[in-house]
Amino acid sequence: MFEQQILPEKPSRPQPASRRVWLAAAVALPLMVTFGAYGVAEFGPREAVAVTPVTEALTPPELISRVATTPFWREEVIRSGDTLSALIVRLGIDDEAASAFIRSDASARPLYELRAGRVLRAQTTAEGKLLQLRYMAADSTQLQLLATSEDFVVKQAPAALTRETAFKAGTITSSLFGATDRVELPDEVTRQLIEIFEGEIDFHRKLKKGDRFGVVFETYTLDGQVIKTGRILAAEFVNGGRKLQAVWYESQPGEGAYFSLKGESLKKSFLQTPVEFSRISSGFATRFHPVLHTWKQHKGIDYAAPTGTRIRAASDGIVTHAAYSSTYGNVLEIKHQGVYSTLYAHLNRFAPGLKAGQRVRQGDIIGFVGTTGRSTGPHLHYEFKISGNQVDPTKLDLPRNQSLDVREFARFRPHAEQLNAQLNLLARVELARAD
Repeated sequence: MFEQQILPEKPSRPQPASRRVWLAAAVALPLMVTFGAYGVAEFGPREAVAVTPVTEALTPPELISRVATTPFWREEVIRSGDTLSALIVRLGIDDEAASAFIRSDASARPLYELRAGRVLRAQTTAEGKLLQLRYMAADSTQLQLLATSEDFVVKQAPAALTRETAFKAGTITSSLFGATDRVELPDEVTRQLIEIFEGEIDFHRKLKKGDRFGVVFETYTLDGQVIKTGRILAAEFVNGGRKLQAVWYESQPGEGAYFSLKGESLKKSFLQTPVEFSRISSGFATRFHPVLHTWKQHKGIDYAAPTGTRIRAASDGIVTHAAYSSTYGNVLEIKHQGVYSTLYAHLNRFAPGLKAGQRVRQGDIIGFVGTTGRSTGPHLHYEFKISGNQVDPTKLDLPRNQSLDVREFARFRPHAEQLNAQLNLLARVELARAD
């Protein structure tokens, strides 16, 4: 029999605390993972769930048909070439009685005088029956067509327009009218701009590419829509590097004129050109006469322009002659202050009511361009006379009207400075746009 020898155990070395912690964690981690994995396991057979579909018939809710009783307002901007019948269709009006009334009643005739850009407003029922129609007529009268219990009635009243101020600026690249059209400056305002500076600028021959203009002018609006334009309040024109500025100033209500920022009047005693939007076709010189076919001294200036172009009085004066002659056709003559007089020939017709002895003011329309008498085409033959002798007006240094006195200038100055600030802002905006 063998005896089993039992060896004494080696004393174990104490483990560091950090190692004991590490061993405990190493043992515990798999246990935790194991227990976690088995904790979500399902044991035993799954119980079958019986699903029974149930179908139930539902009664749909009753739909209630409602017809709106509130009138409808619609509006249409009038386009170029629009007809009233086309606008009625676009406004949703389906009312033969209203259409028949508009066609037959004289008071509704202004509705046929459609102007592009204006607005036609209509109030109708849901079925398209017309309740009222509103339109701004050509003479700025508010026209209202109203439905009554029996028929329709038209009411007219002066429109309550709101006065506002508008600003426009532009640079000439080809022509003045090309520049004003590009910035949408109304033609009437362009005409005023020319009248203001025509004593300083020859708009027929002296405009240059790069010339600039800025305008502050009145507008009159209705419901935010511009109905008409008013007077230019301030203007600036840079022609060939020379800056000209003008400010409208009234010394008393209803009486005013344009002045420079220094209070100097911009109005010369005579207009440079009596015809709007024209060109000089024959100057004050010896020429080969187109009718007589001989060389002859031409003692006037011919302005070529379409028939019907307006002719203006060159200065204040009294009409001394207005009749027809075989040479000059329809011709009139005006006597001005001192030794000056002017003659206007080949007119298509005189201004309504114009006759000898009538007093006219500078810029008044006195007639219209034509080709009556000894003439080969529509133009104005214009003569400027001193003591009855024809002279070349383009070579005369005609005087200006008086400037503001010291007292008036003191009132004028703050008004001018405010408008000048607006012009300067316009100029900076235009230069920035050009860059």
